[in-house]
Amino acid sequence: MTETGEKFGKRFDRSGHVIEVVAEAQAFDKQRKTARVELVSPAGGTFTIECDEGAYLRGDDTAPPPLSYLTSSIAF
Repeated sequence: MTETGEKFGKRFDRSGHVIEVVAEAQAFDKQRKTARVELVSPAGGTFTIECDEGAYLRGDDTAPPPLSYLTSSIAF
């Protein structure tokens, strides 16, 4: 296997691939938070993620907890 990713075939070349993501987060009352995420390069969409914690952490349980986003992203 070479540095250019021969394992993945000749179509895959690691040089020149740039990924730029911008995220801005804002905290609200209790444990509720919102993040705005924008895929800058390659050009993509902008979306919003909301999270909250359950009552056991003094949240209102109005959205998934932050750890659920982390674990699901690993699964992808």
